[in-house]
Amino acid sequence: MRTDFDGGCWVACNDALAEAAEQWGGAVGLDTEFQRTDTYFPIPGLYQLSTASGVWLIDPLAIDDWTPLTRLLEDAGCIKVMHSCSEDLELLGHHLGVRPTNLFDTQLAYAFLSEHYSLSYANLVKALLGLDLPKQQTRSNWLLRPLSVAQLGYACGDVASLLDLHGRLLDGLEALGRRGWFAEEMARRERPVQHAPEAYFAGVKGAWRLRPEELGALRALCAWRERKAAAEDVPRNRVVWDEHLLEFARQRRLTQSIIESRVPRRLARRYAEELLCAHELGREQPETQALPRPLSPSQAAAFKQLRDLGRSRAAALGMAPELLSRRRDLVACLHHHAAKGELPESHRGWRWPVVGADFTAVLAAANA
Repeated sequence: MRTDFDGGCWVACNDALAEAAEQWGGAVGLDTEFQRTDTYFPIPGLYQLSTASGVWLIDPLAIDDWTPLTRLLEDAGCIKVMHSCSEDLELLGHHLGVRPTNLFDTQLAYAFLSEHYSLSYANLVKALLGLDLPKQQTRSNWLLRPLSVAQLGYACGDVASLLDLHGRLLDGLEALGRRGWFAEEMARRERPVQHAPEAYFAGVKGAWRLRPEELGALRALCAWRERKAAAEDVPRNRVVWDEHLLEFARQRRLTQSIIESRVPRRLARRYAEELLCAHELGREQPETQALPRPLSPSQAAAFKQLRDLGRSRAAALGMAPELLSRRRDLVACLHHHAAKGELPESHRGWRWPVVGADFTAVLAAANA
């Protein structure tokens, strides 16, 4: 392992990774650097790991046996401390095929202790530890080798303080009696997220306006595009844009000329036959479940009441308002209560004693 730079050890072969792993355990700080400019999947550029004894920078371009790291990530007895971990988890899932257990997200933990929901790592380190971290390497090319001294220093700094933050934040959660709240929310975020190609259509802007046959076509077109983008490892918009798929779905009969009039000729030539096939198959299988419509005036009024209640309660508790009043969560409450007569699962745990009864009263009145 190379250690000729200040702050950590460079791990760039299978044997070095196995040797380093012998020093890990208990609690580790974890971060990743990756690139995703021209690809569907993120490309790992660097894994950073810290323990009480030091920092390791692990080169994914030089290692092919990841057993020591995956074993650590799956070890429920080891706490993995990360900051704003959603994109890192996506990378780990794609590259290593693993979903880490026993996570502690410092950004989320701080939201339970302050009004900040999305505070950056550098600002959190400054707020809690009084340290200034360099920011100029944020958009570096992490796939180039060798990495510069500045990149190495930045990469070390990105994990060196995670365990100290963990200790401070855990103390804060304990002092306010919110460790259980955080643990429940963290467990929800640890669950694997399924991104089925057939589900993408539901998030296309304006899709709720389509008739069942058109929705069936959109569902099939979007699923085809997701699989094609993944197979070619390109951003989905390099295949066909959402708005073009929406327009194609509205056609009773999609034709080559319509495709050629909307997308670049080279893409039309390349994908037209598959688009035509997906469109036809989709219309033969209409979507039976309508998509949620925009909020009605009465629902909008109820939404405002929920939002104001959530913000007021969060302010009284000194925590981030988004934990109780994020738009997508409140809209989910509106739709779930209208369909089931109760709050969704996300609001039957720690949120229930905080806002549950009030939210239920507002929604019951709105749906009366």
